[in-house]
Amino acid sequence: MLWIAQLESFRAAADKLNTTQPAISVRVAQLEDELGTQLFDRSSRTLTVTPSGRQVLAYADRLLRLRAEMLHAIADRTHLGGTFKIGVAETIVHTWLPRFLEQVSSTYPKLALEIEVDISTHLRERLLQQKIDLAFLVGPLSAPAVLQRPLCRFPVSFVASPKVKADLKDGSLAEIARWPILTFARNTQPYVQVSQLFSDPALPTPRIYASSSLATLIRMALDSLGIAVIPPSIVTAELAAGRLVDLDISPKLPDLQFVAGWLGTPDRRTLEEVVEIASLAVEATVEWHEEPGR
Repeated sequence: MLWIAQLESFRAAADKLNTTQPAISVRVAQLEDELGTQLFDRSSRTLTVTPSGRQVLAYADRLLRLRAEMLHAIADRTHLGGTFKIGVAETIVHTWLPRFLEQVSSTYPKLALEIEVDISTHLRERLLQQKIDLAFLVGPLSAPAVLQRPLCRFPVSFVASPKVKADLKDGSLAEIARWPILTFARNTQPYVQVSQLFSDPALPTPRIYASSSLATLIRMALDSLGIAVIPPSIVTAELAAGRLVDLDISPKLPDLQFVAGWLGTPDRRTLEEVVEIASLAVEATVEWHEEPGR
């Protein structure tokens, strides 16, 4: 009933719970018969909760919270199962996501994760639509229904091959604009910031090659097809080997701030523990990169 009320649709609730709409309708009808009252007003095109339904929702919320507290107070983590749909920005895929997945698997071996990689704008929409349970994306998030926790910040730099760097004399923005600029997809923070950086009419208009695939941007930079505007953290191996170099261009672009975002549902306790695992994975990854000799 909680999911029907939140999603305002029997069909959407059925999809969320991996069941069918008729099955959901039968369960609600059985509950209404047992209570002797109508829980949903179906007389209009928009599904609404009746006053009795709101009372039931309040009790259901409390019951789910108590169930979640009981499970996490008593149950063995290795026996907690289920499926979480997690949306992830690709920068995280190239940094701390593998460590996170390893730690989740170790803590919750019966918990299944469905990973969806997309740009942060799309992940936010899917989170609000409740099509994913948790998102690691660029924040902060302003939606009132979403809980969030800061996770990490990644500086963004101009990165290129040694061949491209050798072509640059003073590294000015005018020189940089002679090369294609390789960066994140449209409607992302880096793309907007790059566009603003070169908005001065005195500067040449750059050719911006946008892609939602960081792997594609990295490959193009390695092949000297342009200058990538990306977090250096995703190309640490290439930078260490000298196959890419940081151009150290001024002015600096703002860091990308990543957060974990999830909805404040009463059964969110396991989600919050998974977010804590993400925070620990971030700390471990940062420490690993800072170790001498790495």
